[in-house]
Amino acid sequence: MAQPLTPLYHPRSVVLVGAGTTPGKLGARIVDNLVDNGFTGRVFPVNRRGGEIRGHRVYPDLASLPEPADAAYVLVPADAAVDAARELGRAGTKVAIIAAAGFAETGTAEGRAREDALTAIAAETGMRIVGPNCNGIYSATHGVSIGFNTAHGVRHSAGGVAVLSHSGALFSTMMLRAEEIGMGLSGFVSTGNECDLTTVDHMEYFVEDPATTVLALLLDSVTDGERFGRVVAAAKARGKTVLALKLGTSEVGASAAVAHSSRMAGSAAAYAAFLAHHGVGTVDTIEQLITAARLAESDLRAPARPRLGITAMSGGAGTTTADAASRWGLAVPPLSAATRRAIDERAPGALLENPVDFGGAQGRLKIRELIDLVAGDPGVDVLVHYHHPQPGSAGVAAAEALVSGRSTHGKPVLVLAPGGVGPEEEPRYAAAGIPVVRDTDVLMGAVAALGAAAEPAPATPDPVVPQDLGPVDEVEGTRLLAAAGVPMAELAVADSADEAVAHAERIGWPVVLKGVVAGVAHKSDLGLVVVGVADAQRARAEATRLFGVGASAVTVQPVVRGALEALAGIVTEPGLGRFLVVGLGGVHAEALADLAMVQVEAGRAELREAVQRTRLGAVLCSPRWGAPGAVDALVGVLDRLAAFARAHGPALEAVDINPLLLDGEAVVGVDALVVRAAPAAEVLA
Repeated sequence: MAQPLTPLYHPRSVVLVGAGTTPGKLGARIVDNLVDNGFTGRVFPVNRRGGEIRGHRVYPDLASLPEPADAAYVLVPADAAVDAARELGRAGTKVAIIAAAGFAETGTAEGRAREDALTAIAAETGMRIVGPNCNGIYSATHGVSIGFNTAHGVRHSAGGVAVLSHSGALFSTMMLRAEEIGMGLSGFVSTGNECDLTTVDHMEYFVEDPATTVLALLLDSVTDGERFGRVVAAAKARGKTVLALKLGTSEVGASAAVAHSSRMAGSAAAYAAFLAHHGVGTVDTIEQLITAARLAESDLRAPARPRLGITAMSGGAGTTTADAASRWGLAVPPLSAATRRAIDERAPGALLENPVDFGGAQGRLKIRELIDLVAGDPGVDVLVHYHHPQPGSAGVAAAEALVSGRSTHGKPVLVLAPGGVGPEEEPRYAAAGIPVVRDTDVLMGAVAALGAAAEPAPATPDPVVPQDLGPVDEVEGTRLLAAAGVPMAELAVADSADEAVAHAERIGWPVVLKGVVAGVAHKSDLGLVVVGVADAQRARAEATRLFGVGASAVTVQPVVRGALEALAGIVTEPGLGRFLVVGLGGVHAEALADLAMVQVEAGRAELREAVQRTRLGAVLCSPRWGAPGAVDALVGVLDRLAAFARAHGPALEAVDINPLLLDGEAVVGVDALVVRAAPAAEVLA
């Protein structure tokens, strides 16, 4: 799986197209960066002026090179870059990095054509292409720096973290932070426009790379969610941690025009659900990403949902740390009865609790004893110590207690030091591999991300052969959902006013009448819904009116009442797949914006957690709702809706059930919209 990219990250020879001989200029820097980072292979600078740079002959053109190279770096303008790529591919170069901008990112036909030409070159010659519009790669493992960032000119500490980024310029910022916190790098790639190689291709390489233990991703988008999930699962199977910072958000796609749930969901929520489903730890900032990577690279192998033991020299420090942990969903559990008893035996009346204020036991318990008791508590997975500057030898004693105690209890130890640590403590922590982090929220966000990354890879659902889905109107959509086991209110279809009355008398008064009008998904605003029709005279009159305004049919339903209105639906996010959405519904659904999203491949436990994250879930779980099985009943309906989506595969674009009425443990859908995906021929047209 990794073989095609070995010539990129561990090349025997590198061609530098656009290299220069003027010191300090960009063309010269790419040669300096490669040589200064210890590259021991053959270097072939190419510039029509010829000459020499750093002891290497500069070749006037590609035709004069003595041999094909493993890797090429192309630092010439876009049009010339396409020509160079074509010549490199035909000469047998294995992989080329195209640095220039001026391709599809411009949004112009010319730029798109240039990028299409690169894609074609890769397909025709077999040469793999990184970029275009990228900064290059870096391998600290193999001493290879091919790029022009400031960070490409620095020798970085080798370690276990691979950074795969859609942003090239952030490499320098990230590595400054990495050096500060002690993170070691295995490799970096700026993937650019991904005309050929994608982030997932690079992930495959680093999953197989023995030097890499952590994959840190900066993602604009994922174009193949199924493959991405398989690679993450492969990383987890090898004990590797996958972290991600999602860059940017976007408006939801075409289904937004017809489905409430689609309009409300959005790409940011879809990516959050997608990454969480696959057990990728997500962060909000560069600082958190680098910190989480550093912690994962160390011995911090926290379990999913890690529980923190917090120690400090003051009550205020412990409280602020615990508050931050709570904001990030991290548990700070009470100490066990056995731990409290052991503390009380050694320091009667100390009444210490998690977070632990050392001041309550000063003079009666040595700091090492207290740290061992807290860290050894069965309810604590990770010890976080809030560093407080202390006079004399007290700070050193605390550091030595944390270092020596870790070998006793074997649990990860983190030091939170907003004010930094002293010159005597710092080397002790560094030598022991105990991370010191200055920012409280950065630390807690990083620990939360590692907890999410420790979640096991999801079970693969049973394979299904997607069923065909022809044209679907609201009547057929309701019938399809009911046949799939989603409870839907009875729906009768009338072709005349007399037939509408007959259906109403059979169903029982009062009823709801709706006019079926092609292309109209949401009917209330157009007067196509009449609620509470209680007799035959009004039913006939309203049905006649609906036919008169263009309805092709009139549906008749019983008036269904519930204590609470919810919505449930399916939305499609390009590249990621289909997602189930659930939350509070009704006419105020969009204003309330109470939605959770989860992939349709999720199991019932994941669906339950999604429900419980919403205000809808909070209501159903409350004693006042008075139906202990309400959440299970709703989860059962969602499970059947997700199975419906899986069964129809790419043929299904969206589903919108709003309202979904809940009363005790009863769940029933009243209004349903099933949207068929446009056939490929229609999309291309």
